[in-house]
Amino acid sequence: MTYWGRDARYWVSIVLIPVIPIFVIVALALAGLPSHFIALVPLPLVCLFLGWSIHNDLAYDSTAIWMHLVSGVRGLADRAGRMFPPVVVGIPVLVLGSIATTIVFGDWAVLPSVAALSGAILVIGLGLSSISSALFPYPATKPGDSAFTQPQTSGASAAVVQSLSFFAILILASPVLIFLVLGLTVNAFWLAVAPVVAVLIGFGTLFVGLWLGGRVFDRRGPELMAFANRND
Repeated sequence: MTYWGRDARYWVSIVLIPVIPIFVIVALALAGLPSHFIALVPLPLVCLFLGWSIHNDLAYDSTAIWMHLVSGVRGLADRAGRMFPPVVVGIPVLVLGSIATTIVFGDWAVLPSVAALSGAILVIGLGLSSISSALFPYPATKPGDSAFTQPQTSGASAAVVQSLSFFAILILASPVLIFLVLGLTVNAFWLAVAPVVAVLIGFGTLFVGLWLGGRVFDRRGPELMAFANRND
């Protein structure tokens, strides 16, 4: 948490996350989408980018990753620890955002489904990010550098990792979204199904991501150190 507070690369990203939905809201409003449906969009988007924010977290450590490796920190502990800041930020955002979304939408029946979809997106993102940051790290802005600069990378590896990790969250969360849409357009029964599916997919992905990401971290220690030194 202190690292996130002191490092401009983290807090600049956190500040920018709420800005993205504003542009989406404006675009949807100009396209003529009813305002009460637009109200359902910002919170899932914020949770999407918050969960995705640690998909390359290990690269942010640069050569400081050696401290975890030489001290024998278990991969599971490393993965869980990196989730802590977005979880601390995400819980109040999820609670307050769900209530605000429901008020603007105008129907309290959607509250469980809205919270379930947004929460599922958040924990799915954290679970998948726990795997990708250890399995596919790519060069990131070094500690102390401007948060608005990006290192030059050869090939398309960074873009591929970013795209795959981002759209994988959307794919896994899509069943919850489908049930929410069905509940709003077909039958309110599906609004009760969405939270159940969200818990199963969300926490299933989270626990698998923690376990698999931890195993990858333990196995790839020397490679991760070589990556850090190569990009120093």
